[in-house]
Amino acid sequence: MALPRFFDRVFAAAGRSLSIERTDLERILEGRTIALFCGEECNEEGNARWTAELLINMLARLYPQISISATTSSVEEHLATIAKDINPLLDISQVQAGIQIPVVIGTRSDFSEPAIFPWAGGWLVRLSNGPLASPGLQNPYAAGAAAAFAAAEVFRRSFYEFLPKKAAEPSKDFQLSLLDFGESCGESLSLESGSVGEVAFFGLGAIGNPAIWALARHRALSGKLWLIDNENLEISNLQRYALAKDKDVEMAKTELAGRELFRSHLEYKLFKGTLEDFGDSLNGEFHIPTVCVAVDNVEGRRISQALLPRLVLNGWTGDGRLGVSWHEFNRDSACLACLYPPEPGKSQTELVADALGLEPNRAAELWVRAQSPSDEEFQAIAGHLGVKMEEIEEWKNQPITEIYRGLICGSTRLDLKGIKKRAIVPLSHQSVLAGILLASELIKRTDPKLAKLSQEDGFIIWENVLSPPSRFWTRVRKPVPGCICGDKIYQEVYAKKWLAS
Repeated sequence: MALPRFFDRVFAAAGRSLSIERTDLERILEGRTIALFCGEECNEEGNARWTAELLINMLARLYPQISISATTSSVEEHLATIAKDINPLLDISQVQAGIQIPVVIGTRSDFSEPAIFPWAGGWLVRLSNGPLASPGLQNPYAAGAAAAFAAAEVFRRSFYEFLPKKAAEPSKDFQLSLLDFGESCGESLSLESGSVGEVAFFGLGAIGNPAIWALARHRALSGKLWLIDNENLEISNLQRYALAKDKDVEMAKTELAGRELFRSHLEYKLFKGTLEDFGDSLNGEFHIPTVCVAVDNVEGRRISQALLPRLVLNGWTGDGRLGVSWHEFNRDSACLACLYPPEPGKSQTELVADALGLEPNRAAELWVRAQSPSDEEFQAIAGHLGVKMEEIEEWKNQPITEIYRGLICGSTRLDLKGIKKRAIVPLSHQSVLAGILLASELIKRTDPKLAKLSQEDGFIIWENVLSPPSRFWTRVRKPVPGCICGDKIYQEVYAKKWLAS
């Protein structure tokens, strides 16, 4: 079977999301061929082609067997190249009888079987069990969302036997406006030229990647993006990084994003470092009006709000959920820091000690010195995790910081049933949709005309990505007492920066 070399990470996401064994996951994937049927609309740039490109991008990160049928061989070859660049071992085949999960993008008069039909037009997204009209007005945000919803439905149909009864119910036709999160707004609204102004984009990982993907395809968009991230791409990242190819391992994440924006009209500058480093590099007060944050830690989000940009947008995933929020400090609603209040709890080294079964003081010593546990301590760790010593052999000579990171982030090869409250690695389509929504909110909130047509609520969420798409997406969040948004000094600084005439 043509499993990708990052399959350990795939299991950490799909296997643990479904609570199934690795052998069951491999068995199901071995018996699934996902068939992609592309109409003639995919021959040129636009919604259908964008949906097809992003969909096969996500499929290639999970399914080892995909078949492609298009009206031209050039489209088939183009999509096959996208997939093989992600997983060179992937089995790409021609459409055959008995295909289990077909997806049709565009119009195919020769296709009459039940299938998944994604569609995008203007700001509207549809997912149907039957054929739809030709793609509507070009909009990469809607096209990207259509691909993510299609990938989510493919996942549900592939693993229905492991889903809760309610989540496994047959899906109904679905329609969503990315403009106001109703069911009709924006279908006939063209995506016009405009500028996002100056934006600090902090975090270029699994959520940042699809956001950049969408912004790069908004051809009439201008502005200046600061692309900020301090990490390089790792092999485990290929499981859900939409911009990453197999050959890109070890590339700086900033360079990965810059490569995608190269042909856009957006000006961009790369900064390899943390947001604090970036702020220090400005040699003065932080005056960038907009910050997009898509990091995997609370501290980064709190810092993003504490810098007091005019507008801060936040994309996140976790525990089968995804969401986006937008915040202006002077609104009667929660600021970003309200969503991530500081909570008393165990220290980092105490968490390490608990996870690995070490004495707290010893865990603290190893952590501070970035040392590897001794052979005797490895024996204790294996016993605590309930595994054999040979199963953690790869950890030998690694600093405890890397051991803990691999364990908690799910990149380890171990099937650890005994570890409770582990961070579950998000699914590829889960991260992609969060990133697409983050990019679309950036466009809406920096364009006064679109802002007037958009939802007033600042909190957008899909509660369970294993279930059919929700019909209720927005929430109201009030400020949290004691947060910085209620502090007079912070309010005065914000007003001086952005509200003074």
